[in-house]
This record gives sequence, C-alpha cells and structure tokens, in this order.
Amino acid sequence: MKKKGQLGNLQGIIVVLMIVGILLGAAFFILDEFITQARATDSVTVLEEVGYVNSTGYTLTGISAPGFNTPVITAIYNDSITLTAGNYTVSSSGVVTNASVITGINESDLWNINYTYLRGGNAYVAINSTIVAMLTIPNLLGLIVLIAVIGIILAVVFNVIPGARVQGA
Repeated sequence: MKKKGQLGNLQGIIVVLMIVGILLGAAFFILDEFITQARATDSVTVLEEVGYVNSTGYTLTGISAPGFNTPVITAIYNDSITLTAGNYTVSSSGVVTNASVITGINESDLWNINYTYLRGGNAYVAINSTIVAMLTIPNLLGLIVLIAVIGIILAVVFNVIPGARVQGA
C-alpha cells in the first residue's frame, strides 16, 4: 500500500542531527575540562617590566600569553622607592593600579614591575585551537538542516506528482 506524502526520511535525518548535537555537546564539555587543567601548567617570572602604577591602570605584557592567569606582583620599585603591597593592586586580568596616595610620586612615573603568572603550555594551545575550530560546526548545522529539508521536499514533490516521477522510484 502506497501512502502519499509520507516523510520516512525525515526521522533518520532528525536522529542523525540529534546524535551530532549530543556528540558536539559532549566534546565541548570534555575539551572545557581539559583546557581548565592545561591552563595553569607553566609558571613564568617577569623581571623589570617598565610601566606606570597609576589610577587608570597598567596592563602587564604577560596577558598576551595563552592561558594567562593568576598574576602575582613580587616587587614594584624605581630608583628611589619600593612600593609595598598595600599601595597597588593587580586584577586577575593583569591590570596593575595604584591603591593609595603616596606623597612625592607622580602618576606618570615609570616603575620596574616584577611579577609571576601561570600560563597554558602546548596542550592549552592545541585544545584551544580545537575548540575554536569546532565552534564553526554549530553555525553550519542550520545550513545542513536546510539542505536536508529541501531534499525531502524535492523527493516528496517528484514522487507525488504523477507525471514527474523519477524512473526507478
């Protein structure tokens, strides 16, 4: 018995898309766990980076390192003064700001800044590259679904219209 308008192919396509979505979600979850672990693998020490310690903030150059995190200032000094820890702050994004008013110091004075931070190594870079590449897949899923729906519609149209049947269908 032949049923007109039956969309038997649609179930298979929906199941495949659901499986692809579940696998992508699992892959993103697993890679996120890996990148969290790989993020803090290398410790880096920077000595005598020259910058400003003022109210607007100075961004440490180490932030360009892949997986930059956990910056810790070890010393800030110039030719005549060493700042104590209560006179400055450093954010998790690597911005050093003046936390107090110190007499005899200009905001335009240059300081030597010594600090350490953690960064990701080769594993972090590789995992991050994989995640960036995988982010294009969800963008393409809409196009894949559209092509599948058009294919189903064309198959239905060519099999339902009596004079337009494809040979062997």
